[in-house]
Amino acid sequence: MERDAVVTEQRAPWWRTVLWGTLCAGASLTSVGFSELLRRDEYGWQVLLALLGLLLALGLPVLLVRRHRAPFAVTLVASAAAVVVPIGSWTALVGLGSLIGRRRGRQVRWAAAAAVAATVVSIVRDTRGATSATSLVKTVFAPADAAPGVKVVLGWWVAPLLVLLGVAIAVGAGLAVRAQRLAAVSAGQVTAARHASAELGDRLARQRERERIGREVHDVLGHRLSLLNLHAGALEAHAPDGPLGDSARLVRESAARSMADLRSLLAVLDEPLDAGPTEPDLSLVDLPQMIAETVETGVPVSSSVYVDSAERADPALARAVYRIVQEVLTNARRHAPAQPIRLEVSGGPAAGMRIDARNPYVPGAGEQGAGQGLRGMAERVELLGGQLAYGLDDRGRTFRVTVDLPWRDSGV
Repeated sequence: MERDAVVTEQRAPWWRTVLWGTLCAGASLTSVGFSELLRRDEYGWQVLLALLGLLLALGLPVLLVRRHRAPFAVTLVASAAAVVVPIGSWTALVGLGSLIGRRRGRQVRWAAAAAVAATVVSIVRDTRGATSATSLVKTVFAPADAAPGVKVVLGWWVAPLLVLLGVAIAVGAGLAVRAQRLAAVSAGQVTAARHASAELGDRLARQRERERIGREVHDVLGHRLSLLNLHAGALEAHAPDGPLGDSARLVRESAARSMADLRSLLAVLDEPLDAGPTEPDLSLVDLPQMIAETVETGVPVSSSVYVDSAERADPALARAVYRIVQEVLTNARRHAPAQPIRLEVSGGPAAGMRIDARNPYVPGAGEQGAGQGLRGMAERVELLGGQLAYGLDDRGRTFRVTVDLPWRDSGV
């Protein structure tokens, strides 16, 4: 069973509808003017029929407003009106063109048959007038110097030719509109395909760059960290008990943790771009341990960590808070060495997460590479829909970083 198909596109501008409606109204009034409706002197139903013809000539073209959404109904109604009243098939042919441009299937064939029948009836009815005053067609074919009302004889081929010409124009216009719409759809598909191809190419290039970076990091940092771990272990074995031994142990443990972090980062670089994070899950419960490791390096840190339902935090939120706190402490050590750091981490499901870090501002310290850590924090905060603020406080004596993140529950 054949089904109707719809060809969609952006609707035509309003002025085109006004133009078609005006042209059809004028042509329909002309057809009524050449018919016998306005030349009868009788009263009664004939006068009502003449009034109906004038109203239809003016009102029927208004249906063209709906020719985009209901072209089948517009064509059928206009064709039926043209058969009953001598207003011409102008509106029906315009509706047929819109129908062919937007639909396919049996509806188009039925509507085309109705429009052809209306056109045949309209032209035959018009050519039955004996003179140029009673026939629009004969007025057109009458000699230029002929007197008004002269009798005109037409060949048998005139009426079929006019029917064929009118229907051919309507069908041709509809097919041209359909071809234009299909071309627009095809152009959109080609553009989408090109965009998808460019995106895939970009993803492939980024993936290759990640793999290259991963190899470089593995070959350079992996080798250096392995040597550092080896020499730190030897130093710890031969160092006497006391501060020197503790420092050697701390260096060895930090090198071991750095190797573990490096392997985790390399695993992230090896994963596809659309894969989920392979970084080991970091919990908010681990924050005190990470802060204690910083204190062990000799940095004075005054910290307060209070998180309600820390174990329920979403892994993405926990990872972001962990890395942001880690970056805040690293930046403070780099840009304000040996200066005390004040850190407060608080939050929970009701209030969200808040990080507030402060350290004395040291002008000129660690200016090389400044801003990279803050940009990384800003990206993490933006991904989670939070807010980041940083700058000088306490009349320029303190550098302060505040982060507010909405709570995300793991659903456990």
